[in-house]
Amino acid sequence: MDSVTNPKPAGSETILSGPTLVTGSARFVRDEPRPEGLLFAAVVPSPVPCGRLIGIDRSAALELAGVKAVLEAGDIPGENQIGEVFDDEPLLASGAVNYAGQPVAVVVAETASLARRAAAAVKVNCEERDPVLTIEHALRLGQLYAPERRIERGDVEAGLNQADLVLEGAIHTPSQEHLYLETQSCRCLPSEDEEIIVLSATQSPADVQHGVARVLGLRANDVAVATRRLGGGFGGKETGATLWACLCALACHHLHRPVELVLSRKDDIAWTGKRHPFEIHYRAGFARDGRFLAYSVEFNINGGASADLSMAILERAMLHADNTYFIPNIRIVGRALRTNLPPNTAMRGFGAPQGIFTIEHVIERAALHLKFDPLEIRLRNAYRPGQETPFGQPVRDARTGALLSLLAERTRYEKLKAETRKLNDTSPERRRGIGIVPVKFGISFTASFKNQASALVLAYRDGTVSVSHGGVEMGQGVNTKVAQVVARELGLTLDRIRVESSDTKRIANASPTAASTGADLNGNAARIAAQRLAARLKAFAAPVLASGFAPDPSRIVLHGNAAFDERAPDRQLDFARLCSDAYRARVSLAAHGFYATPDIAWDREKGQGTPFSYFVFGCCLAMTETNLLTGVSRLVKVHIIHDTGVSLNPGIDRGQIAGAFFQGFGWTCREQLKQQDGRYLTDSLSTYKVPGFCDLPEEFVIELDQHPTVYAGVLGSKAVGEPPFIYGIAPFFAIRHTLESMTGSEVELAIPAVPESVLAALAATRP
Repeated sequence: MDSVTNPKPAGSETILSGPTLVTGSARFVRDEPRPEGLLFAAVVPSPVPCGRLIGIDRSAALELAGVKAVLEAGDIPGENQIGEVFDDEPLLASGAVNYAGQPVAVVVAETASLARRAAAAVKVNCEERDPVLTIEHALRLGQLYAPERRIERGDVEAGLNQADLVLEGAIHTPSQEHLYLETQSCRCLPSEDEEIIVLSATQSPADVQHGVARVLGLRANDVAVATRRLGGGFGGKETGATLWACLCALACHHLHRPVELVLSRKDDIAWTGKRHPFEIHYRAGFARDGRFLAYSVEFNINGGASADLSMAILERAMLHADNTYFIPNIRIVGRALRTNLPPNTAMRGFGAPQGIFTIEHVIERAALHLKFDPLEIRLRNAYRPGQETPFGQPVRDARTGALLSLLAERTRYEKLKAETRKLNDTSPERRRGIGIVPVKFGISFTASFKNQASALVLAYRDGTVSVSHGGVEMGQGVNTKVAQVVARELGLTLDRIRVESSDTKRIANASPTAASTGADLNGNAARIAAQRLAARLKAFAAPVLASGFAPDPSRIVLHGNAAFDERAPDRQLDFARLCSDAYRARVSLAAHGFYATPDIAWDREKGQGTPFSYFVFGCCLAMTETNLLTGVSRLVKVHIIHDTGVSLNPGIDRGQIAGAFFQGFGWTCREQLKQQDGRYLTDSLSTYKVPGFCDLPEEFVIELDQHPTVYAGVLGSKAVGEPPFIYGIAPFFAIRHTLESMTGSEVELAIPAVPESVLAALAATRP
């Protein structure tokens, strides 16, 4: 890993895509110029969550003028299968339907409105069967995707027997809708020689390429997938985009005309997978002094109709079951279950929020029973440098204790508690509470083979540079960070660099932009490519810049859009002139970089290994105020301290931290995704409520802990996309503290802590 003493890259507060996004000139899939003869596709969904597909009557749809085709499973030229891990997800239903909204057919027409009207005219004949919708039902039937997983250390039963306090309980954590601004979208164009060009709103162009080739019976090099940018993803377009891209490609391939498929907001919510609901059972043992002695936890997750990424999400929940706490005796069991809901999929945090929420709930209960301040019990159990996780990975450079202490100092925690108690004693209708949550978040794909990336850096004769990498820009700033890395290595200002769209014809086999690895993997690959190009240019420039001394490429410096020998810094060669002269001398101006994350290994059968490259640490204090008459809560104060390593771009990192916090706050305190009989009822923004401007706290502080460490990613920086989501849990505990301050005893508060949940918890406290 790079030394963290390196200077910050150029443009450390710049966001490359800012001007295009602000002015509205940024193009998404639907904004690309329409090709001649463009057709539009619409999906015919299963009307029931479970049943036998008897037949499809296409006649009424085909009679409509302008309808070009109604395609079903029998029209697929290749495999009717797009499963990511297991072959359990057909592109189009055949023989059985497994969830409401499952694609049964795809209609293609001259206009989008006609396609939707024709899709509604298709009659789907199903023999409905009783669906399996709950974890409890799936457990009874034994509907597991794979055998249960385990991670164990020590003797849990002995630890529980020694404990002065044993807590038992069950927790349900709910679904959450991704609600990306750009719905699932794709446009496909036929090319010559059976090639098909796919413009897909996906976090994983390589997965779309593989899926389209598989479904159409083509070779991978017959499918070109390009993604300029996404209007948000949050994990919902990691594997979730493949289905819609393959349906669009099927129509394009069948009709040999360009086709566009874009889901409406209502259909996107109704038909796509969500954050996995969990049901969790635990037993925890504590010593009288607050030390965590033993912990047994079972995670059961609702995966939906196909496995998708459920096993990986379950695994990450298990790997984060300890959060920031050292527990000598621990047993973690995980089961992923098949139900008749749309296949649940990756969402920001990828299982870690469910695992972390559980142990933070346990810590809160222990603090109340043992009469400890919740901050104190967290400090007593926090990892110390070198202690190992339950799966055997050392927690090097552990920051939890230091950051929690800093948070207490920055927020004047003791004074804040006293002021809160005083306010609560004098306010009959409104009371306040304080919640604190720390995080330890592992960075890497737990599927070790995905921790690789490639990049291509091209210099032109005029001194400008083009960069291609495998990451997908979806608002998180990965293109800006990669450009900063390249600018640093070549000594250029950012205006000299253009980052290209993600394209399988330039970067093959790219891993998904997910798991907070985008900047680490692609930034390091681009760094390696830029270093190779820089070394070549330095070798060429050394004799040109030599003046009275022997040429030495190691003395050549690239800086300020120029090259010079450090022994004669006043004699400079403009970078454009350097590239032009190098070209004329037949020196290659192209470089490829490949990066594989070092020193990671994970044995999932044994539940042991080093699955993460490093850990991100941080903590959050949230103060809320609750109206006891209405149950409505609001944020008063939020203070976050987040470990970024040596931040590549503090502006981007602050934005990611703020956005992640509010998405976590939405999950725990605002968003209710209701379903009945396997159908989502909250399928629009009028019924599914997310945080808005009115939820901004009176005081919102984000501190970047730029702690230099060798345990980090590109140029000493750390990932920032997912870990801050955990901070959104703190307001939930603040609300619960408010209610418990009235009784001095435990309060059962359902997640999310919407007014109905708060009022129900209040009612339960009354005699």
